[in-house]
Amino acid sequence: MNLLNQSGAGKLYEKNGFLIPVLSGDSHDMGVQYGALMVDAMQKTWDVLVKPQLDSGMLTQEEMQRWARRAYISCSTRNRQWYDGVAQGSSWPTENVCMLDQVMEYGIFQSKCHSFAGCTSILSWGKHSANGNMYIGRNMDWSETFNEFPQVLTVRKPTDGSYRFAALGWPGMYCPFTVINEHGVYLDVHDGTSMGGSVVYVERPSILNELADMMSEAHTLSSLITRLNGILTSTSMILSIGDEHRGASMECSSLGGNRLRSPDDHSLVVVNSFMGEHWGLGKRETVSNSLRRFANMTERLKENTGAVDADKVRELMDLRLFNDDGTFAANGGSTKPIKQDADLTTHQMVTDVAQRTLWLKVPVPDYFSDWTAIDLKQLWN
Repeated sequence: MNLLNQSGAGKLYEKNGFLIPVLSGDSHDMGVQYGALMVDAMQKTWDVLVKPQLDSGMLTQEEMQRWARRAYISCSTRNRQWYDGVAQGSSWPTENVCMLDQVMEYGIFQSKCHSFAGCTSILSWGKHSANGNMYIGRNMDWSETFNEFPQVLTVRKPTDGSYRFAALGWPGMYCPFTVINEHGVYLDVHDGTSMGGSVVYVERPSILNELADMMSEAHTLSSLITRLNGILTSTSMILSIGDEHRGASMECSSLGGNRLRSPDDHSLVVVNSFMGEHWGLGKRETVSNSLRRFANMTERLKENTGAVDADKVRELMDLRLFNDDGTFAANGGSTKPIKQDADLTTHQMVTDVAQRTLWLKVPVPDYFSDWTAIDLKQLWN
């Protein structure tokens, strides 16, 4: 990795196009380090996602203040100290720091009543994997504009007793979109609005902040499930969750609560449709072809029962959903390097949970970065 900059105990690295801020201290200290190291990248993100809406009047200053205040007053002390630190380190107003972090929920709030984005995860462990270890592949599918600024792996090393974790996302957006903590507890976020309701409860705490707290405190999958069972999410989402021993999915509706989907065997595919039978809902296709992606990856996992390792997961995650002409690929997968339906695959992450090793990739041709290995044990030391 290339060291780009340093602020206090924090260091900013770059590897194969990915930015990797490695932060250490209490929440405020880490926020200051992040703000100082990432302010230029945050500005790029702001200029693409927020400034055009302010300039056009689609987002007013009053609305921005309301969303920022909601995030700030409803989050934990840990997250509030982080916001304060980022504001100090970047010299940004706190409301700008909070607004950029809330872009996902704000986007859902403003969107049409259909699937906001399409993502895919696959999990393999126990008898299904080659050595019994947990292996996870994850595609983050979203708007092509999310490749106009860096993809960021934020590595936190708190000194306040909370757990170290690493989360893949974008500058100034701190939600653990794809995250693993030091105990091997894993989580990733999928849009669930087409199934659970395209409703954002602004008088509930932001689920983005809630998930960051959970990953700072959950030491097993069971503890994470219990925490998720105890909340009502502010927006509908579908979570891939796991640890070294097993995987599951939590299907969350802002209207109807949360339901756990546990697999019958030792593999699992998660997309943007509720697949749990206990909802009493039929399977619903989305504008991002969720059911097609689900069928493809379920079949690909079945074909590789007992042979899945990190190399195999990367191979499976490289399989495309579409041919170049827009037809569905025979024996295809889930990855969309170009926009051929509602979105494209902005980045990917493969995780060897037992080894705490990640591989990151951007499959989009104009921003391409091939699989890039990251050893979290080394960064966390």
